[in-house]
Amino acid sequence: MEALSVKDYRNNLSASFDRADEGERVIIRRRNSLYALVSLGKEDISLSSTKQQQMDEMARSLKRSWEQVKQMEAGNIPEKSALDFIDEL
Repeated sequence: MEALSVKDYRNNLSASFDRADEGERVIIRRRNSLYALVSLGKEDISLSSTKQQQMDEMARSLKRSWEQVKQMEAGNIPEKSALDFIDEL
């Protein structure tokens, strides 16, 4: 498998993407490093979506915990420890 220089890659972008679409790994050489252009399937994209959903859920959970801390400080709900909050995450 031959590595393309960055210049060759730029001059043949379309052909490089066509080769990747056909399942070939296109290797690009930049200085002393090698990079690969590969086509990702839909299953790879859905994994990214799942990770984003997990991050969104964690952010919602942290926001709920912060709201509970503010309610505890105001005396509206009983206090609980940081470990209890971590267990809820």
